[in-house]
Amino acid sequence: MADDKIDETKDKEFSKRQTQLIALTALILAICATFASLYAGANASKGILAQSQASDGWAYYQAKSIKQSMYKMQLEALDIDPPSNLDPTRLNILREKYQQTIDRYENEQMDIRKQANQKEADRDHFLDLNRSFAGSLTYLQIAILLTSLAGLMKQIGFWYAGIAIGAFGVYNFVAAMMMV
Repeated sequence: MADDKIDETKDKEFSKRQTQLIALTALILAICATFASLYAGANASKGILAQSQASDGWAYYQAKSIKQSMYKMQLEALDIDPPSNLDPTRLNILREKYQQTIDRYENEQMDIRKQANQKEADRDHFLDLNRSFAGSLTYLQIAILLTSLAGLMKQIGFWYAGIAIGAFGVYNFVAAMMMV
């Protein structure tokens, strides 16, 4: 009977002071988890968009390459078997025009390649950010679970574990924010 009174007193003391702190801890962890989730999703979407833009860029690059190849073949055909109905001056103008078009496509391809490579770098950056935010979200969710368990079971050890893991999750969140 004396042990029951001690347990009741202990429960009352725990519930008076610790329950509010546990609830506050869970609330703070949930807010951090919400932001980590939002940032993870946003960066995943940005990564997917950048991948799509990179793919479009490479398709555009290939289209320019095909056109350039066609002009090269036409230029080679002029050199191998020039049309007999063209005078040499017009033939040279046509060769020059083809060569200018080939050179223009070459320059355009270099620009397109740079842009596509940049979009791929953007994709990698956004997906790295997504992984970082998702990792911090995982730690924060575990911390929320442990903190909730501490409140339900009235075991302070779970709360301490939740705080420690939650602090690690918040640290990872802040580290990921520094990469943005």
